[in-house]
Amino acid sequence: MATVDNSPKILVIDDDDDLRYSLKRVLSGRNYSVLEADSGEAGLEMAQKHSPQVILLDNRMKGMSGMEALQHLRGINPNAMIILMTAYGTTQTTIEAMKFGAFDYIMKPFDLKKILSLTESALAASSDLTRANNSDESAPRISQEDIEGGIIGSSPAMQTVFKMIGQVAASDVTVMITGESGTGKELIARAIYQNSLRSQKPYIAVNCAAIPENLIESELFGHEKGSFTGATNQRIGKFELCDTGTIFLDEIGDMALSTQTKILRALQEGEIQRVGSSETIKVNVRMLAATNKPLEEMVKEKTFREDLYYRLNVMRVQLPPLRERMEDVASLIDFVLKRLARDSKADAKSISPEALALLSKYRWPGNVRELENLVYRSAVMAQGEMILIKDLPQEVVNAVGDVPVVTRAPFAADPQVDGSDEIEAVAQTAEPAAVPHVVSSLAADAEIGAPPSDPFDDVYQSLRQSKGTNILEHAEREIIKRALIETSGKQVKAAEILGMTRATLRKRIDQYDLGNAGK
Repeated sequence: MATVDNSPKILVIDDDDDLRYSLKRVLSGRNYSVLEADSGEAGLEMAQKHSPQVILLDNRMKGMSGMEALQHLRGINPNAMIILMTAYGTTQTTIEAMKFGAFDYIMKPFDLKKILSLTESALAASSDLTRANNSDESAPRISQEDIEGGIIGSSPAMQTVFKMIGQVAASDVTVMITGESGTGKELIARAIYQNSLRSQKPYIAVNCAAIPENLIESELFGHEKGSFTGATNQRIGKFELCDTGTIFLDEIGDMALSTQTKILRALQEGEIQRVGSSETIKVNVRMLAATNKPLEEMVKEKTFREDLYYRLNVMRVQLPPLRERMEDVASLIDFVLKRLARDSKADAKSISPEALALLSKYRWPGNVRELENLVYRSAVMAQGEMILIKDLPQEVVNAVGDVPVVTRAPFAADPQVDGSDEIEAVAQTAEPAAVPHVVSSLAADAEIGAPPSDPFDDVYQSLRQSKGTNILEHAEREIIKRALIETSGKQVKAAEILGMTRATLRKRIDQYDLGNAGK
């Protein structure tokens, strides 16, 4: 009975026979099933027939170029991770490779450790994508009604906010909306307006922090011609334009005391005066205000009028930060992705469970605004219709730290990787006979020895006798390996023990082929 080969399939497409041979020998030594094609056209046929998880694709070949093949391969198998290889790299080539959906781009000649690390990362990303596509966890979480409304949240904290909106919307009561920057205060103000009796009347939002102090009164109340330098015409202010409607004053805590006085009069008396005029104008305006500043403290410090504070704070809606309603993260991400797809701004339509699990542990200092920007950025970086961990910003991955992640290996041209560690470069002129030695060397490096227990001088003499030169490199490798074993592969904790940044540790892990240490 024939056995089924379940080993990962890797397709090498290159018109250089020696390079294909070298890559096949090295990759086969890692128990990968390696397929070969000597042209872009033959590679497309192989990809169609065998559905490889990873494709190593040369850029310059006779006939179809690698860039052309890349675009066709994305259509044949969207889940395949394609690594473009070239000896003639340019800025434009790199940009185009990523634009057309390459997993990564590597320059020839490249170090074997790097191509192996990059291939492993690509295989892991392909597995994530395949598993996520077959998972119910990537199913839609929100309705079309939610998309149109723009306010997402099923958490108890947000349900309380929604109840408050329903309670205050039908009246003309003044509402103060508070919360950290990025929590969605303007969305809440608009929701109050849309559900109010004034929903068919004008609605004007004013960001008080964005208008210079010497212009804010003119912006809000208008001015007469010649009232100040530059006032060449009469201007109608926002309050007058918004008569019978609703005005939303965002960041009201940034407003000068002189302007606060006039806002108080508009609230109490329902009247305003244009700058440069003594005429009183009656206005019927419902006011909504928002701030991320502690107005109570500002009142004590005399930087915000106490009487205005109490006039504004008749009803208060306090928005929770995103870190206090983490159960809403999945729905918010789904909402942003659907809106991006609707507006044709990105191809990604879902997020993998692994990436979602990571983001569900992030603290979100920028709240919902940060989440929107992050999802947009990640959707642009994604090479298919799903956001994977590798597409997330590295600073966010680093901030979470203790979540097992798959990230893209560094380019072979990374100048911070010491060339003395290179085993043997696989170039277009690689000698096939040299490959078995390289494979055995890699295997020897993977062995894990017992932790050293001798004093430092004995360790030094032992390394000096057994390794000859480059003993610092060997010592560093063993120390890093032991830190990873001690922390069960958790890089943030290992980096802390070693006294280095996580970014530096990741470079050393790639350099010394320690990707599996501690796992």
